[in-house]
Amino acid sequence: IKPTTLSEAPIVAVSAVTGEGLPDLISAIDELLNSTEPRRDIGRPRLPIDRVFTISGSGTIVTGTLIDGSLSRGQEVEVIPPNLRSRLRGLQTHKARIDVAKPGSRVAANLIGVATSQLKRGDVLTNPDWLVPTTMLDAKLRLLPYLQRPLRHNATVSFHTGTTETMAKVRMLEKEELKPGESAWAQLILDKPVAVVKNDSFIIRSPMDTLGGGSIINPHARRHRRFRPAIIQSLEASGSGTAQEVIMATLATRQPVEQVALLAQCNLPASEA
Repeated sequence: IKPTTLSEAPIVAVSAVTGEGLPDLISAIDELLNSTEPRRDIGRPRLPIDRVFTISGSGTIVTGTLIDGSLSRGQEVEVIPPNLRSRLRGLQTHKARIDVAKPGSRVAANLIGVATSQLKRGDVLTNPDWLVPTTMLDAKLRLLPYLQRPLRHNATVSFHTGTTETMAKVRMLEKEELKPGESAWAQLILDKPVAVVKNDSFIIRSPMDTLGGGSIINPHARRHRRFRPAIIQSLEASGSGTAQEVIMATLATRQPVEQVALLAQCNLPASEA
């Protein structure tokens, strides 16, 4: 694990048979939790759905890991992309009933008036009237260094983000092919609409291997002309600039736009924007 993000993680020996080492493991986890910043809450909760099922007497249940905001029992919600409205009859985390679910927690949500046949893994539960699915996005793509061959312009890959999966075509904006270990700007044209926002991470795969991944910079992209320095410069500003630079770069490619949609596309807290 030395070359990975786990290189600095503590290693604790534990016996599942005798329980030896469990107190040390619990202490190590507690120390990490105490030093870890809480997940951000920008007021736009998203629950990428990983399971859908029915409980007798309760109805439709969906589960997932909550990000970007809180959910409250009784509030109105929307499921994207099927655009289904519902209300939260109840919330649970680790089998305990709760009134408010915080970002970063595992959540089971009991939905009113929605059948399980209308939902699937990969849908996103959120507040109504802001999250719009997309089929084309701009991204900074990095290929894994140990691959045997490059990724060519217009290659077809399997695209994974959150709990959703779809096929996608990769349009290289800077080069004809991406070699193992290299990074480049690209557009991904998706076979089906997905509900994503700026800075969401993704992975691309072939039928046999994980190829690489990256970060979504513009979730609602327009088709760019290739090998244009001005376009690359705008993407760089959107990816790593200040809030003002991100907003201006977004407006340069997409306007006019309503304020709610602009905040969603930039993925900024309202106070910061």
